[in-house]
Amino acid sequence: MKVRLIILFLALGVASCKLPYIKKDVFEEKAELPRDEAPHFKNSLEWWYFTGHLKDEEKNKTLGVEYVVFHFNPSNIKGGWMVNMAVSDPENEAFYYDHQFFPKSKYEFNELPLNFNWSKKQFKSSLKGQNGSYELAAHFSKDSISMNLKTRSEKEVVLHDGIGYENYGDIARAGYYSFPRLKTEGQINLNGERFNVNGNLWYDRQWNCSGVFDKKVAWDWFSIQFEETQSELMLYRLYSLKDSTVIFGGTYTNAENESVFLENEQINITELKHWISPDSDAKYPVEWQIEVPDVGLTTNLKTLFPSQELELNFGPLSEFYYWEGMCEAEGVIKGLKVNGKSYVEMTNRFRIKEPKTK
Repeated sequence: MKVRLIILFLALGVASCKLPYIKKDVFEEKAELPRDEAPHFKNSLEWWYFTGHLKDEEKNKTLGVEYVVFHFNPSNIKGGWMVNMAVSDPENEAFYYDHQFFPKSKYEFNELPLNFNWSKKQFKSSLKGQNGSYELAAHFSKDSISMNLKTRSEKEVVLHDGIGYENYGDIARAGYYSFPRLKTEGQINLNGERFNVNGNLWYDRQWNCSGVFDKKVAWDWFSIQFEETQSELMLYRLYSLKDSTVIFGGTYTNAENESVFLENEQINITELKHWISPDSDAKYPVEWQIEVPDVGLTTNLKTLFPSQELELNFGPLSEFYYWEGMCEAEGVIKGLKVNGKSYVEMTNRFRIKEPKTK
């Protein structure tokens, strides 16, 4: 799961003082594509999320990309959207990001293939496609940064928990599937220089997320694309702010698209080093040791540079900080040395105390 819950909490607070409308959340026996690619208008919180490392081979330049669309419907009357995007430049340890909130009628963009588009002054963004084939376009409002990317799926969709609905312990359940390896090519314009990039993006689609949202949590999410094995790992760490308990879960998918759905006791994550943000004072881990014995996996995970924190502003006294950025993995899977490209997300870190249990 990739829960951008606290971000949307602020957006919901700006949009409406009412509680999230969740009575019409529907949980089918199994997620269905392309149906569940489309917006779920009776749901108060959902997203379409892309992250990954892309490289200009000629210039030997690697950049990180985050592109996300949020949809929320707090009162089942009007709803709204938020678009968030970022580019990481590890060579220069530079991080650029932008976001905009768009109140829209709740039935906007209700057809497939997806055809999302937004514009506000210099800020422009669009997402088109379905089932692993997408076109992303974005232009930042403040920095001279833009991207135009096209994807196609190199692997089949992964339905988490085998049915496309992830169970988060006793806290919540949400719709969730991923395309963990989207072959991507296109252009990124960064401060006047154009980069012709290619690589793999990771795509997460999630809906029915208000159950987790209501419970007040902190969230870590990990994605790793291993090169030598052509396998992928998704892990999450859900931290309850109410009682300091921790829940782990995730999915490991091999080259043949066979998945192992991981439970709490199958995952060990140890934080090795930390970085304190000068902006938020939040303490973020920047190096981890990850062990998944049931699939023979041990890996060390490191950030490419620490300052990949985003500050989202929704109005006076409503700033929210979270970390999402490029990482790299080095480890072993069933005796084979492996390297991997990774993205990690961490939210609400300033609220976390020492956990009582795993």
